[in-house]
Amino acid sequence: MTNCDICIIGGGVPGLALASLLADSGLSIVVAEAGPGVPPLKDVKPDGRTAALMGASIDTLTRAGVWPLLKSYGAPLERMGVVDDSTFPAGGDDMIEQTFAAYELDREAFGYNLPLTVMRAALTEKLKKHKNIRVLDQTQLEKFTLSDGSVEMTLGKSQKLRAKLLVGCDGRNSPVREGANIDAKRRSYGQHAITCLIKHSKSHDNTSTEFHRPGGPFTIVPMKGDTSAIVWVEKDADADAFVKLRKQDFTRALQDRTRGRVGTIELLSNPVSWPLEYLRSECLTAPRVALAAEAAHVISPIGAQGLNLSLRDVATLADIILNANDLGLDIGSHTTLDQYERERAGDVLSRSLTIDIMNQAVASDTGAVKHMRRLALRALSLPGPWRQIVMKKGLAA
Repeated sequence: MTNCDICIIGGGVPGLALASLLADSGLSIVVAEAGPGVPPLKDVKPDGRTAALMGASIDTLTRAGVWPLLKSYGAPLERMGVVDDSTFPAGGDDMIEQTFAAYELDREAFGYNLPLTVMRAALTEKLKKHKNIRVLDQTQLEKFTLSDGSVEMTLGKSQKLRAKLLVGCDGRNSPVREGANIDAKRRSYGQHAITCLIKHSKSHDNTSTEFHRPGGPFTIVPMKGDTSAIVWVEKDADADAFVKLRKQDFTRALQDRTRGRVGTIELLSNPVSWPLEYLRSECLTAPRVALAAEAAHVISPIGAQGLNLSLRDVATLADIILNANDLGLDIGSHTTLDQYERERAGDVLSRSLTIDIMNQAVASDTGAVKHMRRLALRALSLPGPWRQIVMKKGLAA
């Protein structure tokens, strides 16, 4: 049996970022990812899977030692537009729009939009330089048990591993959460998100535009050059029908939904879709176990908060582990993990519920809800502190 200090299940951006934040601590760490690894950074080809990283997330990746490299792959989000387009496809004149500029908060940009594959590749390459860290791909967690102040695990290919702490960053269907018998509140939205990459004839001007429509939000998110990522939310049956369209018909549907904001578009990647749901773990810890990222919470892509929330999880957990290790304390003890629970539970609860309410309000076609939604958007132009509060709490998270 192999011994280590920490085993992180899940080799997505949050799991790799956690390992990177702990890389210089001297702790021995294993990161196990059930899926395939990523190619070297120089060979990565961006697709429609991107994430808008706001200020705190950029700070976390700076601490992880990869932001100077990643920044060159990202597009700055200097302005973020929210458009109520309830009457689509008719009623272009009835749209209500608010555009928030980063300079209103004395910033150059709210954040940067980057491909997820680029982030994973950069983090993986960094971790390979540390002898105390092993990154295993195509390695599943089969089972784990508690034993004498440690966690004993069986990984794929019958690998045996013992660790002081097991961290689940292994997604919405988390084997770690299930194995720790942690319940989760879970509800389908009846929606799918469709993502793809487009090229366009007009500049996006570093502006992300989120159209709110009855099926869900449709967002044009800037990438480098005259390209953008699309995050298109539709009800399940409609999303399935759109994804099955011929390329030219799908492109035409996309073109209509951009409202001409970026000119004529060209599809650069095949559309990919996945079901949307609300998930929130009843707690974030169990004996010798901590949950983070989508193992702990899954939210709608509205407002681009998902990865930012996940990176706050791992940044907090890393700080707590580092402090315990510096003091010679048990990094997997109840005391250590209870601190993580206390520091993250409130933010996870409030952010999850807020995004849940927003998603339901945006997707509602009820007359009263639609009227209130449009009034709220107009109100952000009125004198008062509300506009600043919205930007600080939402866009600059």
